[in-house]
Amino acid sequence: MEAHYTEAYFSGGFKESYVDYLGSEDVLRREFRRTVRYLRRIGPAEGKCLEIGCAYGFFLQEARPYYEVYGVEMSEAAVRHCWTTGLPNVRIGGLTQDLLREIGMLDVVVMLDVIEHIDDLEGLIGLVGASLRPGGIFLSTTGDWSSLLARLTGASWRLIAPPLHIWYLTSASLDTLMRRNGLTRIKLSYPWKIVPIDVIVKHALGMLDWWPPLRTPHLMRNLGLPANLFDSMRLVYRKTS
Repeated sequence: MEAHYTEAYFSGGFKESYVDYLGSEDVLRREFRRTVRYLRRIGPAEGKCLEIGCAYGFFLQEARPYYEVYGVEMSEAAVRHCWTTGLPNVRIGGLTQDLLREIGMLDVVVMLDVIEHIDDLEGLIGLVGASLRPGGIFLSTTGDWSSLLARLTGASWRLIAPPLHIWYLTSASLDTLMRRNGLTRIKLSYPWKIVPIDVIVKHALGMLDWWPPLRTPHLMRNLGLPANLFDSMRLVYRKTS
């Protein structure tokens, strides 16, 4: 995983990667602000919050007025950015039992378009389930392999991206995995998202199997549009005991 999730992953280094993650900070933070509001409505409104795959820390920045925030991230460059922007509790690498013992019990765990990247998914969800307090919330967003668009486009689906995407999931398959680890689904939705324009363009061209190199014009870096192809789901699970 360390070979893929480098600084290049966030700046157009791969055909399936982000175009300019840092340059899209304002757009991404607007979307993450909405996610934080949603979390606080349906789950603990304060406490300890861990983001797995926190990238440059934009979600954590939006969450930290309300939560004691922690993060793990594979990209060393992204973690160093977190440290320089006031997020000292972000660690390089994956989630480990030792780190969870250091943090203590959690109230909220978040994975935003990350769960499909995880090699040992069973092991990770086991750690998440064991680390959440009873009543704690786990929120994940990921593509829906059972969606109409995925069924229609098959191998050309916009989220088919090996070796970056290892898993292609449905709500039923995730429910089975979560139940084995003490987590019960309480919400399933297909929300509209504010998406950077360059990401919209890249996905549109990718669906035509055309991956030209893209460079976002400076004036467009902070422009985003509401988008929804109803093939990306948001699932919320609660720790039951």
